[in-house]
Amino acid sequence: MENLIIEILNDKQINKDDALKLFDLEIEDLCFAAAKIRKKYKGNKVKVCSIINAKSGQCSEDCKFCAQSSFNKTDVKVYPLLDTKRIKEVSEKALENVGCFGIVSSGNALNDNEIDKLCEMFKQHKKSSHLGVSIGRISDESFYKLKEAGIKKMHHNLETSANFYPNICSTHSYQERIDTLKRAKNFGFQICSGGLFGIGESLKDRVDLAFTLKEIDSDSVPMNFFMPIKGTALKHLPTIKPIEILKTIAVFRIILQTPDIMVCGGREINLRDLQSWIFQAGANGMMTGGYLTTLGRDIITDKQMVKDLGLELESE
Repeated sequence: MENLIIEILNDKQINKDDALKLFDLEIEDLCFAAAKIRKKYKGNKVKVCSIINAKSGQCSEDCKFCAQSSFNKTDVKVYPLLDTKRIKEVSEKALENVGCFGIVSSGNALNDNEIDKLCEMFKQHKKSSHLGVSIGRISDESFYKLKEAGIKKMHHNLETSANFYPNICSTHSYQERIDTLKRAKNFGFQICSGGLFGIGESLKDRVDLAFTLKEIDSDSVPMNFFMPIKGTALKHLPTIKPIEILKTIAVFRIILQTPDIMVCGGREINLRDLQSWIFQAGANGMMTGGYLTTLGRDIITDKQMVKDLGLELESE
């Protein structure tokens, strides 16, 4: 295995079998290789992003992990698309401290009226190029409108491998997700796509997801780690151990090499005192300030962590 690490650091293109073997390595050896690759492509720069839950709850999709699915009985707040003036104010304030801000909506897709409202706001935004959207399925017409409004980034998670996906969602297919991402690429958007780990998938499923993301050339890969939410179908599952999380991040960096790897939901609860290790494990970014339905850590604390590590915040 030591020879494999040496080969990886000498630009060996790793295959799925070798990638799976990486999980057997000691965390120190795995992090050593992942950190070297991170520094090679990202230097000491750290990206920080944040989001707003712009439309919450009553989603028609049956994703078993999601607090916003109408199939799950949770206490999540339910509200329609927020007033665009409010979204604009929150995003402009957030972009004083982070490099990218995402507008996220529940549901399979936004209707034409909702798309038009957002696009009108984007056109008036001071930093529309720093905004991204995560709004589900998107028509070609909406892609045109969003691009014309100045949006450059499109988020759409694959969540897990094609093999495991039917275990967590049945109301839309894995191929639909792939097609949305490919169409976004064809329209010239940067794509942000990653997954959720700890929902019952195997290590092989994680490796398969990484190779799928490599194939579709995701520009940014958000990595979320499962948090049990009362009322969801997966509420009984345990959280992942911190070392397993760090190994997963490192394996993704070794497989993917060049994209941004952003550690997002579940960071605080699952990693606890080991949060700063994400950068040694190969990540070069994180989400701060909170997630869709759960709280996160404040930006001041996260910025101090980056500073204490001798790393630098990158503003896009």
